[in-house]
Amino acid sequence: MSGFEIIQKGKENGDGVILRYRTRKGTDIYCLGVPLNYSSGEDWDLGASWSYLIDGNRLTLVDTGQFNKYDVFHSMLIKAGFDVANIARVIVTHGHEDHDGNLPEIGEASGAELWAHFAYPSMIAYYPDIDDGARRPGFPGSCRCCMMPDSFNRNCTGYQLKRSRIKITNPVSGDTTPPDSDFRFILTPGHSPDSLCTVFQNEVVFSGDTLLATITPHPSLMLEYLVNRRILPGSYGTDNSAYGLLAYLTSLHKLMKQCAKTSTLLPGHRLFEKGAINRLKPAARAEEIIRFHEERCENILRIMGNTQMGLKEISVELFPLRLRQGMGKFMSQREVMSHLELMNVLGDVAWEDGKNFISRATGTDNYRAFFVKMLEMPPVSDMAQRPGNK
Repeated sequence: MSGFEIIQKGKENGDGVILRYRTRKGTDIYCLGVPLNYSSGEDWDLGASWSYLIDGNRLTLVDTGQFNKYDVFHSMLIKAGFDVANIARVIVTHGHEDHDGNLPEIGEASGAELWAHFAYPSMIAYYPDIDDGARRPGFPGSCRCCMMPDSFNRNCTGYQLKRSRIKITNPVSGDTTPPDSDFRFILTPGHSPDSLCTVFQNEVVFSGDTLLATITPHPSLMLEYLVNRRILPGSYGTDNSAYGLLAYLTSLHKLMKQCAKTSTLLPGHRLFEKGAINRLKPAARAEEIIRFHEERCENILRIMGNTQMGLKEISVELFPLRLRQGMGKFMSQREVMSHLELMNVLGDVAWEDGKNFISRATGTDNYRAFFVKMLEMPPVSDMAQRPGNK
């Protein structure tokens, strides 16, 4: 029988939980809730970082959990009945440390082929001679704009160095006709430029952080494109289609259209929350998040009224105090910034002081027509190369 089964109980937020999902075709997918270190209270608790082991023709792992969690990951894998040496293929959803953190160790122990977005190699490399306004120019591409405190970043340096030595055997791009397989990929930049979703048996979507349950992923910023444009590969370096809320919404539109027939979302976080499994359909969740961002644009314009305002002022009005504590202070302002960037492109917001991110509403509401078009556009074809069964 298809559906979920609890193999190992853990915490209510998913830490240590092992689930088994059986597809309609009878393939077992083991869902491993690898714990995270940086939860900061219930409201900002991402829960576990989920890794997924597909027991198909070739044992395939989607995401590897947070760095320094290899022993935890390995013990959960053994509990599920497997060993790292059995893994034949690893798919990386994107280059953030809670998703590719144990990739160096797993790759070395298994010799597995590594599949990732074609921009991923650029994200894990270092560019000491390219500053371009990076907050942390000595860090690899994915971390040059990192807002985390120094105390956290000191823990990342070893992982970043090991990750930079990884060879991606199968970079995924959208310019080839894929062979017949249970897998297909969709390039979904926006949360990060190298975000990649994987569709399995046209039933399951492994979404990384592009689609999450019960929370909306943070979009990247268009401003980050200016920092990283010289390190990005191909057209990503000449035309910003990889950073910002516009890129993210475009990716959500792809998922809404191309995953209309899939039934099960397996996200990077909050698959299991408050002691229960979140059972969501990918296309419906993508549409829901698009509509959420439309409402957020409306609320920001309402807050701004006819007054010029900065990020902090808007975030104070938009978010309750509990969501502006600790790292929430920076994340809430970043969320506001992503929407102001979009509405600036649409003509609804003008920068009064771009250096200090002070803006004013122009009195238009072009965002409304934009979101109507976003939800009604015909499907976008951007299927990417997928791994065949060898």
